[in-house]
Amino acid sequence: MKATVQPPKKRSRLRKWLKRILMTIIIIILLFVFGVIPYGLSYLMTQSAFNLDRGDSETPAIYGANYKDIEFSSIDGNRLSGWFLENNGKGVTIILCHGLNRSRVEMLRRATDLWCAGYSVVIFDFRRHGKSEGEHRTLGYLERFDVRGAVKHVREALRPQDKIVLMGVSMGAAASLMAAAETLDVAAVISDSTFLSFEETVTHHAKEFLKLPKFPVVYEFLLITEWRIGLDYEDFDLEKAVEKIGDRPVLFIAGGADRRMPPRIAERLYQVCKSPKKDLLIVPGARHGHAYHTAPEIYLNKVLDFIAKI
Repeated sequence: MKATVQPPKKRSRLRKWLKRILMTIIIIILLFVFGVIPYGLSYLMTQSAFNLDRGDSETPAIYGANYKDIEFSSIDGNRLSGWFLENNGKGVTIILCHGLNRSRVEMLRRATDLWCAGYSVVIFDFRRHGKSEGEHRTLGYLERFDVRGAVKHVREALRPQDKIVLMGVSMGAAASLMAAAETLDVAAVISDSTFLSFEETVTHHAKEFLKLPKFPVVYEFLLITEWRIGLDYEDFDLEKAVEKIGDRPVLFIAGGADRRMPPRIAERLYQVCKSPKKDLLIVPGARHGHAYHTAPEIYLNKVLDFIAKI
């Protein structure tokens, strides 16, 4: 029995269809890699309404602290909500700044500890977190305007005569450092688990947790985020912020087991800092943002000792 030979025209037509299918697949993959993944990640980071503290009804009263509800504006016009725990003894007000996808509740135990030690304390929700307004979350870039709004509110309405100390965790630490670099109303900063720069932390997280390459995904993410919300990622640099803070005291804190913001970051910023009153605390075994919970007595003693020397 003779084999049937396919006519040349049919073979040619089949090859054309296979080429078209292959090109379509390649285009879809390229669009996915260069567009869908970075745009989706950018959207999730900036637009998410996820909140780990959602439904948590704790207030300072649970820990025996007197407080009042406050509202104020960021310097770019977002209405922000918070609590004020007032003390008249030490002439220092500490503004506490929470991390991404959290709320003021993350800082509540620290706030009441500091209040019990004699300090006035402000804790508030960043834009698009908790009870505050806001369109975007930006890991600290725009949140620095929230911190500056809190500083302005303390200076003008709450405790005009007090020294102001900023204390933040993760995103809150980044926002605090950037805010302090832009206003001399801040006397000192306590930076817990910050990153080096926006580009560095995006690259690190993409590689460490998502197994994504810097090219093209991270570069596309940075460009898309810059285009979407006006975030200048080259200016979002905490080393530059620490340099601008000058000789004002900064305490850098990190968790020894932090995979997201490893201790080398705090050590690097400590080296960059020009202040003769700078300090560094690495808490062994602490994961990201958990230095306080891992060793509360060591953490609090270091913070109180640092503030007392300002």
